[in-house]
Formats: sequence, structure tokens, C-alpha cells
Amino acid sequence: MVYNNPENFAEEINQRMETSDPPSAYGQHANAEISSQIVDTSDLLDAILSLQPARTSTEGDSQEDRTMQRIGELAEKVPTPISIEMVKYKHRNDESPLSVVLIQEISRYNLLLDKITKTLAQLERGIKGFELISEDLEQMMTDLGDNKVPVSWQFAYFSLKSLSNWIDDLIKRYEFFSTWFSKQVPYVFWISAFTYPTGFTTSLLQKYSRKPNHPSIDRLEFDFIVDKREV
Repeated sequence: MVYNNPENFAEEINQRMETSDPPSAYGQHANAEISSQIVDTSDLLDAILSLQPARTSTEGDSQEDRTMQRIGELAEKVPTPISIEMVKYKHRNDESPLSVVLIQEISRYNLLLDKITKTLAQLERGIKGFELISEDLEQMMTDLGDNKVPVSWQFAYFSLKSLSNWIDDLIKRYEFFSTWFSKQVPYVFWISAFTYPTGFTTSLLQKYSRKPNHPSIDRLEFDFIVDKREV
């Protein structure tokens, strides 16, 4: 091809050059493109949902009525927080790193439960006219209607679940730590229930290194044996 014409350059660029750079061009793994595509897809779907007209109910229920019903359902499901003072008192003489992790996890979950309870109460008062509905509360009302987890509830741990599944998962997570507190250290740990799994794994290394004649924590590392048994 002769490149004495600007149109030839444009044609060559359109035919041979990629419209987007691969992750390797930025020194990233190929899987980084998957995360980027997931974010782009989520943003696109959110934009489509935001353009949809307000839904109306054939039974005459308004959005406020449906939100109030949803608030009541969620408020009943929210677990009752465990007193962190009781947890600390029970483990006052226990210097195990696992006890520290238990206190930290319950504290983080208590913050989440408190946030859920307060924001639900604020939204309820706003709908009733006792409090000004802020932009965040208005977005929260939209999220509840779309069965999405409000942004203000997503700080404790990462999850892609819908609101219905998310609240059920939260109940199971908190139940795991409640059982640990009320009974004893579990024989099997549900690592996905931890808001900070790295803290839990570090505590296991600390617990092992404190035993007599054991190496220091900086010389320890995890090893895994693959179980080839069929499930």
C-alpha cells in the first residue's frame, strides 16, 4: 500500500489497529479485563434502570407504600447486635489471637447492623414526613425498590448478591460469630464470613508461633493439600 495519501493512513489505522489496548499493555493480567467489563456492564444496567419510568401498581400501592412494607420486612430480619462489652468481658483472661479476631469481627458487624437500623428508621421517618429525605435516602428508596443493596451498607464486606439474598447471607454470617461467642471456638471456620479474612489467617500463625519450640511468625507460611475426593 502506498502511503502518499492521508486517506491511506486512516484506512490502515481503522483496519489494523485495535480500538482498545489489551491489559498486557499496562502490565496487568488478562483477568483484569474481566473486572473492567463487569464494572462497565453494571454501570450500563444501572443507567438503563434509571431511565425506566416509575412503576405503578395495579392495586394502587404507591412507591412509598411499597418501600414502607420493605422497610418493615428488613427491620424484622436484622439480627439483634451482641453486646461488645459482654464479648470483651467473657474473653478478658483469654490472650488468644482468635479472641481478638472475634471481638474485631463482631465490632465491625455491629457497625453494619447499626447503620442498617438507623438508615431504615431515617427513611421511614422521611416517608412519613417527620424528616427531610436527603439525596442518599432517596437513592436508598430506589435501591430497595430494585432489590439492590444500598451503597451505605456495602462498607463491611464485598458482595454481588441482591438485597434479598444479601440480608439472608448477613444473618448467617452473624449467626456464625454469635455461635462462636456463646459456645466455643468452632472446629471448622467459615472463612467467607470474616470481614477481614487476612486478620484471621494471621491470628492462626500467631497462635501456632506462640507454642513452645515453634518457629517465629515471620518464618511460617500456609501450605495446602488438595482433596481429590469427589463431593
